[in-house]
Amino acid sequence: MDCDHRVPALARHLRARAGALGHRLTLVLSGDPHWSAAAARSAAAACADCPALWLSDRPLHPAARPLDAATRLLGGECELLVYDAWSGFDPDGFGAATGTLRGGGLLILPCPPLDDWAGLPDPQAGRIAPWPLGLEAVTGRYIARLVRVLRDQPGVAILAQGVPDNSHDRPAPTLPDELTAGAGHADTRDPGQPATPDQAAAVAAILRHARGRPHRPLVLTADRGRGKSAALGIAAARLLGGADTAVPGPRLVLVTAPRRAAAAALFAHAALAWPGARPDGSGLRAGERAIQFLAPDALCQDPIGAGLLLVDEAAGIPAPLLARLLEHYPRVVFATTVHGYEGTGRGFDVRFRETLDRRTPHWRGLTLETPIRWAPQDPLEALVLRALLLDAAPATAADLPGDARAPVERLDRAALATDDHTLGQVFGLLVLAHYQTRPLDLRLLLDAPGVRVLVLRLSGQVAATLIAVTEGGLTDPELLRAVYDGRRRPRGHLLPFTLSAHGGLPDAPRRRWLRVIRIAVHPALRRRGLGRQLLHGLLREAKGDGIDLLGSSFGATPELIGFWTRCGYRPVQIGTSRNAASGEHALVVLRAASRAGSIWRTAARSRLAGRLPVLLPGPLRHLDPAVAAALIAALGAAHEPTAPDPAGEEADDLELRSFAAGHRTLEAVLPALAALTRRRLAAALRSGQLDGAAAALLAAAAAQLRPVAELVAVFEASGREALIATLRAIVARLLPARPPESIV
Repeated sequence: MDCDHRVPALARHLRARAGALGHRLTLVLSGDPHWSAAAARSAAAACADCPALWLSDRPLHPAARPLDAATRLLGGECELLVYDAWSGFDPDGFGAATGTLRGGGLLILPCPPLDDWAGLPDPQAGRIAPWPLGLEAVTGRYIARLVRVLRDQPGVAILAQGVPDNSHDRPAPTLPDELTAGAGHADTRDPGQPATPDQAAAVAAILRHARGRPHRPLVLTADRGRGKSAALGIAAARLLGGADTAVPGPRLVLVTAPRRAAAAALFAHAALAWPGARPDGSGLRAGERAIQFLAPDALCQDPIGAGLLLVDEAAGIPAPLLARLLEHYPRVVFATTVHGYEGTGRGFDVRFRETLDRRTPHWRGLTLETPIRWAPQDPLEALVLRALLLDAAPATAADLPGDARAPVERLDRAALATDDHTLGQVFGLLVLAHYQTRPLDLRLLLDAPGVRVLVLRLSGQVAATLIAVTEGGLTDPELLRAVYDGRRRPRGHLLPFTLSAHGGLPDAPRRRWLRVIRIAVHPALRRRGLGRQLLHGLLREAKGDGIDLLGSSFGATPELIGFWTRCGYRPVQIGTSRNAASGEHALVVLRAASRAGSIWRTAARSRLAGRLPVLLPGPLRHLDPAVAAALIAALGAAHEPTAPDPAGEEADDLELRSFAAGHRTLEAVLPALAALTRRRLAAALRSGQLDGAAAALLAAAAAQLRPVAELVAVFEASGREALIATLRAIVARLLPARPPESIV
């Protein structure tokens, strides 16, 4: 290979320079798959004295982990990171992986030739390609922007295959003077003690909060690498068994996070600061004192008495769950990463702050500024922030005029990809509007087929934005039946799938849809009709493009139901369990854009209205009454006429046959099962088709609407699956022998 002799020397030089500065530098190896793989191995061999992490979906190295493992690495550390971009570029995974690289470390990025990269299919792009489209349908705008960032970002060295040696007379990237300010930085911290003054201040604040007045939560925010999780762990250890044991403290500290792995750093630092503690499966324990992890929903379902609750990576937990934690636990510390990779901390800060101000006005906030794992002004941190737009911000309120009148404008996404000012304002609004906006959403915004970006601009500044995507138009009968049964979930068709598989509307995938993914209005201009303006603009486009229906799916709250109702959208489906992302029941709302769509929406709305008398006392018995009231009001809004279900009993029988075959859930078919029980139970008993025990089970499940756990106990079943299997067999006996004609 013509570059082999250059790679080791350059890698060693970068590694030495990074170590001297306490910074993290980047080496881009741009060439064909074989050249870049060999170059990456050569560079890593030159740095064999440091812990390395390899991420690749090809046999790049014996210790390589798959690319999709990157998002599970939060809390780990390495000194050499090889991210194989020939395996694809996952923005979420790249951000999480670079967060594991310590100061003095080196990122090695094997990738295609930079001039060609944006035009090549990216293996990771399949996540945003709607079925049946493949990788070739995803544009390369995101990668083209990434290449521009790599080429002009300080701290990046690019070595390209086939470039003559004399073009690389300077083997190191150019660093501005201000980036050398961290020279001599070294991480000499005692892992059981605070490493910086602001981390020490955070530990002290947690200790004061644990012993202070209740209902005054503490909120810690920080960029990644500032030791926020470590501060939580050190404080918990000091409360229970460290330096402060002479002071009376709690016996139990609870910990929660989006998942157990996200709290790994917290427990690691707690163990170092609490030598007498031992792992006990759910945390650390020494005698009667313990630090215990529980999932957020478990903490809400069965509140536990504890002296303190620590919530790590709070931006990754649905806001309604955070609010319930606030209700159940008098002393809570919320900690989140400001520019993070699993939930966006800035959006969390803005949105959750409203809840804190309303419920606990004496809450306190604290920010950790000084990085611990690398020196200040780290080049890789700046690269990641810019490449993933983690620091995107909307226009300032001062730049927006008070007059909120502007035409709806559909942005050209190719132009948007090269306009960092507008792109940053659009993405900044999305971050504020939805606290779980992720780096991958930026790639979807720029590259995914069928996506539309609408904005309202005031004085040249983006005041509001709406993101929508086309769905539906599926016609294959076998696919439609598989979708209806829940056996297939075509990627990129959320509304058709939901309404067919869960709403019992088998022809939903045939319709042409526009789904609103996000709608965001600048906080300074809310309640001035800008969101409604954007939706009206989208409706005009839909009518001109042959779309049948506009819709959206979101976590149901009275406020959101009211907004969509005022904009002419009506509910047609509600989930029977809480959504993992929002913490609420997912509601689907629709507005018609064609005559056929209007007829279909009326029938779908009527179907939901007919199912609610069974759903509300059954699977939705724990639905917030305010949400139930808003839902009922929205179904009857504007005195719109209802229409009978066009398929009647046939539609119910189709659902029940799917249930009997083992595809649909009991909760999904409960309204149809209740109707079947009313129609057929008496005759089935008279004819001997059902015995008394089967009839009793059917009545308990479909007429009394008893929960499955209660049914298992009453009928002495061996478990949930056995009881459901019995119900499936009963339903199969009650259905007509001749299956209904397909209504798909």
